[in-house]
Amino acid sequence: MNNRIDAIYARQSIDKKDSISIESQIEFCKYELRGGSCREYQDKGYSGKNTDRP
Repeated sequence: MNNRIDAIYARQSIDKKDSISIESQIEFCKYELRGGSCREYQDKGYSGKNTDRP
């Protein structure tokens, strides 16, 4: 029995104006999962340099 759950972690840069949207990242990852179940985590508005984030 496989109890595996994939996770999608999408983060949008606050420093770059042309960064890929969180929605686009999640959509692409779900496509790659080919219908598999997953949990989504979003991190918008926090710098990747800052480890003190939700």
